[in-house]
Amino acid sequence: MENDNRVIIAGAGPVGYTAALNLAHYGIPFTLLEAEAMIKDDPRAGTIHPPSLEMFETLGVAETMIERGYIVRNYHYRDRKTGLVANFDLGVLAEDTPFPYRLMLEQHKVSGIVHDALQKHNDFSILRQHTVKNVTQSRDTVTVEVSTPDGPKSIRGRYLIGCDGGRSQVRKCMDVDFAGFTHPERFLVVSTTYNFADVGYAFTNYIADPKEWCALFKVPGWNDEGIWRVVFPTDPNLSQEELFDDDAIEARLQSFQAKKQPFEIVHRNLYQVHQRVASSYRDGRILVAGDAAHINNPLGGMGMNFGFHDVFSLTEKLAKIWTNEAEEDLLNLYDRQRRTVAEEYLQRQTIENKKNLENTDPAEREAFHDSLREIISDPAKARPYLRRASMIEGIERAASIN
Repeated sequence: MENDNRVIIAGAGPVGYTAALNLAHYGIPFTLLEAEAMIKDDPRAGTIHPPSLEMFETLGVAETMIERGYIVRNYHYRDRKTGLVANFDLGVLAEDTPFPYRLMLEQHKVSGIVHDALQKHNDFSILRQHTVKNVTQSRDTVTVEVSTPDGPKSIRGRYLIGCDGGRSQVRKCMDVDFAGFTHPERFLVVSTTYNFADVGYAFTNYIADPKEWCALFKVPGWNDEGIWRVVFPTDPNLSQEELFDDDAIEARLQSFQAKKQPFEIVHRNLYQVHQRVASSYRDGRILVAGDAAHINNPLGGMGMNFGFHDVFSLTEKLAKIWTNEAEEDLLNLYDRQRRTVAEEYLQRQTIENKKNLENTDPAEREAFHDSLREIISDPAKARPYLRRASMIEGIERAASIN
């Protein structure tokens, strides 16, 4: 049994790594467990919002992230048939944040940057190919049973933070529910080298259509020279093989943006989309954050950022408990603050984003588009709208909860 005077983190994705760097920053020893042998570079989340950059600046890694990513100072809301509806200028947030923009940087690169930053700290371990199987707790400790290449192992600590994703084994070992729903359609993500900026697109675009909405983003890609991701809804009746068919993908992209030469496809992915929030983020000494605590559709780029905000909040509270500045019931405040904003902001906003993109009522669609045009024409209206979309309002709401 390992030394139990530490925090255990399950899941070495971007949220787990961020929890780790925060604990190191506070001088709290930890063990980070990860089932995979290395940081996986499959395309997933890639948007970092202003409050997250502010938080990462306190850990000394924001500058590196900005150097590696793309600064996006505006984004487009479009109609697939009529074109540009609204060009949102994030510069109106200059009064609210030193980072009035989005940063496009893939989550595996965030993990890599944080991993490198950890190397100047001491008293931690990162154990890969360690898969959580079960969790138990006593009055003073929590024990994690893991499978490893060398057989089963028990690891004990004072607290456990589950950052192990939407299928979290940590959460399954807690006395909590994970209520919500699953969208009937899966999302298809296609990555291509074609430069959509040449035909007028911003680096971030949401394109409404009653038959096939889509979202379009540019991220640095494997060589930092840039690739574009296109997100489409899919027919629930089609198989992955049918959806991944080369001709089917080419036809889908040509229908979206016709061009003479075929698209160069560098990656394709298909995933189920859920909207769920854990009924509690705490069960004694076991806590959850990120996708283990809440999952949502990716429209708006909020999920990973909410996970970052979770662990910044949680580790600050753990640090006060660790140094005897606060009692353990401070962890209940973590639950109240972060779960409330997940329900009020994360779920509501992402569900609303999807409904607006796929709305089939012509009058409602036009009314919504008119409202967006009105918002961008008036900075006094654009600022509160973008404070919400950029997650600033959610951070302030969480801080107001006692």
